[in-house]
Amino acid sequence: MDLLPIFILIFFILALSVRLVSCLSSFGWFSRGFAGDSSVHLQIIKQIKKGGAHRGIENYVIPNKMSYPILFHRMCALFPIKFIEKFSFVPNLLIYVLSFALFVFFAFQFLELSEFEFSPFILPSCLLLHLFSIQNLVSAGPAIAYLKLSSRLLAKIGCSLFAFFIFVHLEFDQEFCFFIASFFAAVGFLSGTFAAQVLFFFTLFFSILCPQFDVFSSCVLGLVLSLLVSKGYSFRSIVGMIKYWKIYFLRVRKSRYTAPVLSSFINIPDLIKSISNKRFKILAKQLYKREPTRAILYYPETLLIFYLLFFGENEFLYLGEIYLAVAIVFFLTCSKTLNFLGEAYRYLEYGLFYLNPFVLSLLIGINFTAGSALILVTILIAYSLCISILINRFCGHTYGAGEDNLSAFLSHLNLSSNNVVFPVSMRLGADIVARTGCRSFWWQPGGITDLDMYDDYLHEYPYLSLNWEKLCDRHGVSFIVVDKAAQAKFLDRYNFSSLKAFLEDESYIAYKYN
Repeated sequence: MDLLPIFILIFFILALSVRLVSCLSSFGWFSRGFAGDSSVHLQIIKQIKKGGAHRGIENYVIPNKMSYPILFHRMCALFPIKFIEKFSFVPNLLIYVLSFALFVFFAFQFLELSEFEFSPFILPSCLLLHLFSIQNLVSAGPAIAYLKLSSRLLAKIGCSLFAFFIFVHLEFDQEFCFFIASFFAAVGFLSGTFAAQVLFFFTLFFSILCPQFDVFSSCVLGLVLSLLVSKGYSFRSIVGMIKYWKIYFLRVRKSRYTAPVLSSFINIPDLIKSISNKRFKILAKQLYKREPTRAILYYPETLLIFYLLFFGENEFLYLGEIYLAVAIVFFLTCSKTLNFLGEAYRYLEYGLFYLNPFVLSLLIGINFTAGSALILVTILIAYSLCISILINRFCGHTYGAGEDNLSAFLSHLNLSSNNVVFPVSMRLGADIVARTGCRSFWWQPGGITDLDMYDDYLHEYPYLSLNWEKLCDRHGVSFIVVDKAAQAKFLDRYNFSSLKAFLEDESYIAYKYN
């Protein structure tokens, strides 16, 4: 009897269960309503429902051109809006579980091509390790994006399956995997600008390390496919991405509110100072937030793979170059010069998410006996569970239900589609639009790519220009709504002394402007 269907069913159920536990453990986040980029993603879905996918969001008043990839949003548009608003975690739940089932199917098929003889339980144990890996269990900080209404997960899966299939194509000479890899490259290009960066930089550095044309041509084929499917919109996305690098380099990364959260290496003198002063909480925060200690904490299986690649028995021709290409991009984007290209750890996640469990099963099978392999994997699973519980406990989103204070506040303003709101901070504008249908200040998805427009509308991201009256008059603002927590963090000041408070509670204050 063929056990593959049984294995796929078992892992499908396990993946679904693990993902549901992660969603439930972050119930406190979901119960507070849409926030951040989820608010923007919701508006893109609504715009697609209206039939104007590439026109931009009518509710956002900053007049840049929309360039963000929208494959994820087209998929979400298959659901009713009311369903998405109530169960915003469902699209990514389905995307993860179905993609993992697909990966399990091909992993078992390709394992037979390796011609290595080792225990049949090693691959299933490595798949279990993948399910219980820290990046699958932790939803703290930006990791919540892989659960909530966000295109990050689809983009990560597209890139990681590209790497997985290109590896099988190169090592096992499977020609059809070249085209499957191109398909998933197209998924990456159609899902996120960060995914496009991962694909470009991985292909560039792999081609430098190993002058082998197949990876380059597969990536290019994926780009061409994305252009055909999107009717040229992918070209706008890539051009917008490259132009936005300049904005991010010159403005966003220098913001006093953005710079502290960008990727950076650990500072040894700061660590020594924290130890000598017995400031262990600060020490733990430094190790957790900076690289490469963050990556070592989060991705122990990747660290083991690197060890086995270069210090263990390794008979693969291209595997070292694949992992080195990802590692080079990771370390470059940790530097202050290039950290504007996105969080460094995401390059590890996007590139290795589905490649890691398959490669680990091969390397462990070659280098360890069956008993030693199972003990090693069990230790890694135990480590992942312990670290995930600690991170979720001290840094994660609470299980307990929270209140949507913003919706409660806005209900007293009776905002309509004719109203325009000036928000403090700018992020609040997207959250207000998601709840009321009014208009507010947010850039079109993809970001501002014109430096003059950026300086006209923004002071320091995420705060709009200090010349707020100019913007209010230009766009016919009805209300100014201030998030008190965001205002308290603002190092400068909006002078609203000439306005009388129209509505106020513990979290927000609204001024009537017109």
